[in-house]
Amino acid sequence: MLTDLENAMDSLITVYHKYSLVKGNAHALYKDDLKNLLQIEGPRYLKIKDADTWFKELDINSDNAINFQEFLILVIKMGVIAHHDIHKE
Repeated sequence: MLTDLENAMDSLITVYHKYSLVKGNAHALYKDDLKNLLQIEGPRYLKIKDADTWFKELDINSDNAINFQEFLILVIKMGVIAHHDIHKE
């Protein structure tokens, strides 16, 4: 039986692949893939930055794709924002 954290990690991987596999590459989210992911999975984060800004910020190696490690940077940033918002209420 998986722990809550292990289930959360599996969910993150599933979400990443849901959008990366649209073009058949399990290791890359392209600009339009990231935009779709943000619109569907995290619309509140598009109120902070538009999809193009997120993409430029996350594409650390400048290969015009977001790999899983770069995606985890997005997850961390979203987590920090969500944690902050929870404590504001």
